[in-house]
Formats: sequence, C-alpha cells, structure tokens
Amino acid sequence: MTIAAPQLGIAARPLRAVRATLAAWRGAIASLGPAAWKWAGRIALFGTILDCALLVGSRRPSVATAPLIPVCIADALGWTVQVTLGLCAWAVVDRSGVAPERRAGRLAIALLAAVLLQSVLVPAVTGLLVERPDPCAVMGYQCEGKDWSKVPWWLRSVDDSGQMLIFGALVFAWLEMNRRNRETEQRLLAAQQERARLLRSAFDARLTAMRAQVDPQFLFDSLADVERAYAVENLRGAAMLDRLIAYLRTALPRLRTEGSTIGAEAELVDAWLAVVAARRDGRLTRRVEVDPGCAGASFPATVLLPLVQWAVGGVDQPQAVALSAGRMADRGATRLRAQLRLVPGCPCRDDEPEPRRIRSRMQAMYGQEATLTCVREPARAASGGGAWAPATVITLQWPDESAERDRR
Repeated sequence: MTIAAPQLGIAARPLRAVRATLAAWRGAIASLGPAAWKWAGRIALFGTILDCALLVGSRRPSVATAPLIPVCIADALGWTVQVTLGLCAWAVVDRSGVAPERRAGRLAIALLAAVLLQSVLVPAVTGLLVERPDPCAVMGYQCEGKDWSKVPWWLRSVDDSGQMLIFGALVFAWLEMNRRNRETEQRLLAAQQERARLLRSAFDARLTAMRAQVDPQFLFDSLADVERAYAVENLRGAAMLDRLIAYLRTALPRLRTEGSTIGAEAELVDAWLAVVAARRDGRLTRRVEVDPGCAGASFPATVLLPLVQWAVGGVDQPQAVALSAGRMADRGATRLRAQLRLVPGCPCRDDEPEPRRIRSRMQAMYGQEATLTCVREPARAASGGGAWAPATVITLQWPDESAERDRR
C-alpha cells in the first residue's frame, strides 16, 4: 500500500494537467465577448452568400436549381465550423499569456490544429445534417466519363482546408495587428498617466512645503495691531485677537494634510479676510460664496489664498472683496470656476509674477485647460447717482475631474 499510493499519484498527474488545460481553454473561449461572435457570424454569412452566388451564377444549364440547395447548406455549415474553430484557436493562444517571441509559433500551431479539426468535422456534420451534394452540381465539374462515387468525400472537400488556412492566416494577422496596436496605445496612455502623476506629486510636494510657511510678516503685523488695539480698547483688541486665532486655527491643520478642497480653501480665504477687515477697523467688506455642490471638490492648496493676498496687497485701501466658486458648462464639458472681485481694482497684467506662478501651477495639475484671466473694469455710473469704483475681476477655471469620472 505504501508503494502503490505514490505510483497512483504520479499516474494522476497527467490527467490533472489535461483537465487543467481543458479548463483553461474553456475559460479562454468563454471570455470572448458578444462582439467577437457577431463578427464571426458576419464573416460566415458573407462567405456563404458569396459561395452560393458564385455557384448559382456558374452552374451548367443542364443542372437544375434543386441540387444546389444541399451544396449551399454544406457551404453554410463549413463556414460556420471554420470560423468557430478559428476564433476559438485564436482565443486559446491569446488568453494563454505566452511570451511575445513565442506567440507567432503558437498561433501557427493553433491554426493548423483548427484546419485539421475542421477537415474532419465539416464532412461529418454535413453528412449528418444534409445529404451529400452531387459533385456534378458544383461549378466547373465535368462529369462525363468520371465516376465521382469512388472519390472519398473528405478528399472532395479538401479545398475547404486550404481556404481556411489562407483566410485564417489573414484573419490571425489582422487580429494580431489590432492587439499590438491596443497594447501600444495602452502603454502610451499608462506612460502619460504616470508622467502626469509624477508631475502632480512633484507639485504637491512643493505646495506642501509652501503651505508650511505661514506668512511671518502678516502674522507680526497682525500681532502689532492687536497690541495697539488693546492699548486703545480691550474689547477691540480682544475681537481682533479672536479673528487672528480663528485664522490660525483654520490654517495650521492644513499643514498636516496633502490635499484640499474648494470649500476648505474658501474658508481659509474668509478667515484671512476677516483678520484684514479687523486690522482696518471694518472698512473692508468681504463676501465668500461657494456652491455646496462643488465645495467638496478637490483643489490644490496655496492657490486661492496667495491669489487673494496678491490682489489685496496691490490696493492701498480695498473697499470690498468678493470670492465665488461654482460649476459652469463650457461647450458640453463641465468646468469649475473661482472668481475674485476686488473694489477698487488693482493692476492687472499677465506678466505679474504671482498670477503667472499660479497659472503654471494650475496647468501642471490640470493641463492647458486650466486658465487664469484678469480683467480691469472701469468705473461706471450707479443707478442711484454717483459712480461705482473701478473693479478687478480675476477668474480661475479648470476641468471638473469628478464630473469626468462620473461620466466614464
């Protein structure tokens, strides 16, 4: 018993290998989608119609039409078997994960095996389903003085094997070309995505380093203003200190995070503007509005706040600052927009260092579709008399990646 058990195990190994191979082949054929079988059916139908049309057009006048029907049915069966076997043979090699340098040889072997198998199956299936066609009904045959009954059926249908070998090789080559093109496109796309990911990671690292630097001059000036306000009135100094503490509580937690959102960045801008308004005795009015639908959308840090700081710093005594963010439709695509309006306006040129730096940062994150525009609006007459002060409108637009993912 102890000797026979290992021998039985050794004898069962080839059987298990055969079962595993058959299961793998079955899985490869089952993985073919409906599109592949639709194309196979179209090829079989086209070949059958072409053969039958040539047969009817070239038949001898003495041959009736009725004997041609079995020939057409036999053609249909032959094309169906050939296309099915050829597609299954290609699927087995394609799903086997063979090395690229050995793939051509495996495909040739698979095609030859399919040709040999169809040379046996086509006569057998045809003989079972229809009566064997009369050779004299086939185009070009001359029956006088010839006894076709002595010619084996498989030999009379050997042209099907040559037809499958020639057309099968062409189809295999076409499938291989498409496969290689898809692989090349996938590798190119993966390389582009990896490059974009690396660029984004590099910019994220730079943004994280910048985010770790709280503006010391602004902090020292704010503390000096708090000290002066306490010297004049305790309540005023306490209110200014509360605003500064609220800003720091908003800004400091972001030092430990890598990403941000539109809502979080707008909240940081609002806290900073509150400190500026307190330092200027409330002479600065602010309004920060974010569409709730896009408040959670991802957005790079240190973009909105530096932009607002640059815009406010360019005006001696700003009167009003308004920031709005939301979604917009642009030529069938969904985009996100953040718009800053400053009254009175500040110098607005494309060659300004800060807008240029922010624009390049956004384009590194979102590509060339990210834009930053700055428009200076002249003073206009107000409806109730007087005049509206000139304003600067800075608009930042970028693709809505969340909408693109939902669409896909």
